[in-house]
Amino acid sequence: MVYNINWFIFASEMTFMNMETESKLTPERSLALINETLEGNRRAVLAGSGKFFLLWGAVLFVFSLAVWLAWSRTGNPVWNLLWLGMPAVGYPVAAALARRSVVPQSFITRLLGAVWGVFAFFAFSVSGLASVFPIPLTMAIILLLGLAESVSGVILKSWPFIVAGAVVGLGGACAAGALSTAADQILVFAGAAVVLVLTGLAIKLRK
Repeated sequence: MVYNINWFIFASEMTFMNMETESKLTPERSLALINETLEGNRRAVLAGSGKFFLLWGAVLFVFSLAVWLAWSRTGNPVWNLLWLGMPAVGYPVAAALARRSVVPQSFITRLLGAVWGVFAFFAFSVSGLASVFPIPLTMAIILLLGLAESVSGVILKSWPFIVAGAVVGLGGACAAGALSTAADQILVFAGAAVVLVLTGLAIKLRK
């Protein structure tokens, strides 16, 4: 009986101490834990993003060269329809890589998905508008691509991403303005693809 009473008192004291400890987690310690979790997710996403940059860089390079070769040899811009095959090839491979990835879904991954979703929306929208209005399409899309990559770098706190995005966007816009024909401007995307691949390699080598 005495043992049971003592055990009850001990358990009560421990419960009170645990409650007191938990109460000390707020608000500063709770914020610190949240920041630690976000930082861990950021590092995991950054480490796992290299393969996706390699994938999309390779796909963009192949399709940009295919469009450029077909357009420059035939003089027919209808070959731009080949771009529609790019997501058909890239997304299934990206989905397979994502399923094999150990990076957990988090606020960071959802935010990055939103950034690239907005890029895709504007890229397709501008492409449609360019058929009605005199919009320099290559320059507009390459600027959007560079912006999306740099914003991703800001989210991930990665200077290689930020710098690569600036090179793709600003350098690509200058190159598009310098090239004389619309067909030759497609080569800007091949250059952007090389930058994407180099970014992916830099991330892989830093792991």
